[in-house]
Amino acid sequence: MTPDLSDFTTLNNAGNTPKVRDFWRRKFALDRAGPRRVHAEASHLLAKAGLLENLDLLTERGATIEVILLRRNVLATVWSFHNRFDFVSNGLAWAFYLDAAWPNTIVDGKPFLEFHTPGRALWYVIEMCARAAHYRQLMQGTRAVRFHTVDLERLVEPAGARKLLDVMDLAPSSPVDCPPPRNEGMTSFFGEQERESLARLVARFPFDEEDLARRFITSGRRLAHGAVARRPG
Repeated sequence: MTPDLSDFTTLNNAGNTPKVRDFWRRKFALDRAGPRRVHAEASHLLAKAGLLENLDLLTERGATIEVILLRRNVLATVWSFHNRFDFVSNGLAWAFYLDAAWPNTIVDGKPFLEFHTPGRALWYVIEMCARAAHYRQLMQGTRAVRFHTVDLERLVEPAGARKLLDVMDLAPSSPVDCPPPRNEGMTSFFGEQERESLARLVARFPFDEEDLARRFITSGRRLAHGAVARRPG
């Protein structure tokens, strides 16, 4: 059960409206009705459509939540998006990612828009890093919610996956079996010159996601509250 696109776009414009919260109330009720003790999902769309804003609907019923913050090298991630043409049109951004022109964001997308497709992809990576820090900082100390930051390169190896499962008290008694990578042989449509250009773009926008999140929070803003007019400067 996944959010409607209208729930996704509403959260990223107007915030955690009654419409969005109603979806999560219905989804969590369905999830809790399942026969198993553990329910796990890996869709990144959920985290951008109000999952973290509505976890209280689960914790108030005694659930323990394990949130995995998956990390990967910034340039490698932007390069992957660039080769898949993911940010060429707004269609994919509106359906699966985020739009740098949307108002309810932590990172101002305007400085990135002049760099077109690569700029939009880089903004998205920075925004998602900032959102991860934002949620972790807001919920720090919440006993029922635990955050785990994991590097993708380690998670795809049995030892790394086992370590994460151990920390979450979910490790099986049998060895952990990781499926083989699916994207290692992905065709590159661009050469080394294009990759070097992307590297220069990434270097142009250094960031500290913890500081971005902290300043967003101390300003009084919350993604759950929706967009407000940005002050000049």
